[in-house]
Amino acid sequence: MIKRKSNTRLTLSLDIIRKIKSGAYTGYHELGIVKHQVTLHDTITVEENRSMVLECDNEMVPCDGRNICWKAAELVKRRYGIDKNVRIAIEKRIPVMGGLAGGSANAATVIFILDQLWELELSKVQKKEIGRELGMDVPFFFEGGTAFDTETTGLLQKVSPSLQFVFVLAQPPFGVSTGQAYGGIDYDLVGQRAVDTEQVLAALVSGDRIAVLKSMHNDFELSVFTKYPALLDLREKMLAAGCEQAVMSGSGSTMVGVVPDLHTAQKVRGSLDCNTIVCETL
Repeated sequence: MIKRKSNTRLTLSLDIIRKIKSGAYTGYHELGIVKHQVTLHDTITVEENRSMVLECDNEMVPCDGRNICWKAAELVKRRYGIDKNVRIAIEKRIPVMGGLAGGSANAATVIFILDQLWELELSKVQKKEIGRELGMDVPFFFEGGTAFDTETTGLLQKVSPSLQFVFVLAQPPFGVSTGQAYGGIDYDLVGQRAVDTEQVLAALVSGDRIAVLKSMHNDFELSVFTKYPALLDLREKMLAAGCEQAVMSGSGSTMVGVVPDLHTAQKVRGSLDCNTIVCETL
């Protein structure tokens, strides 16, 4: 039996560059994302079992072949000729349908564990290849930390920030599916702030906290906020309560508030009437 934390990520900046119109990833989107791993985590336990079993303490998570962790195990088995089964148990703390990539983080963690359990000695490149078959967000978790990721075009560039952040994650009582978020994109509006993403990356490295806060953004807000105006209201409440900046993570619906310290984080939590989580840079 092997147990491992499955730390997730949030997005500090997200550009929707273009919809891909030819090739293997036709219909997908090229993005430009600054991904930042945080202390918020699920816990994954894997042990060999007579049959494939998946258990989770969150009823919103499917516990069969639809689950990305189940798919990860089956993919590793097929790739490396493993004639064994496992029981996967997920202790869920990362919000579901929140734009925080919890499923992708979990799938990467299962691959890490199976590599150890079955003594496969997989390289980072091999793990990324497996992850890419499962989902565009999975390869990031084999780099971890902070990185710039375009997802479909395969550019994943590690960044070494000199800044640490405290975050308040505010989760409204509804989720936003990835399909909904992509379905509402106005291509005339997105992709206009790539220079801000470059500034976020440079400021993270140079330690310019103010520049990071100023340049944070998320192109999905342009469509998601129109459909869910409650998210815009939530951002205003977070800023009024003491957040230095607040943006949506991924395709939503979690709002990420940056605060100067843990004391302010608790103050912000107390002023919001939705589920909140305090976490920090991993």
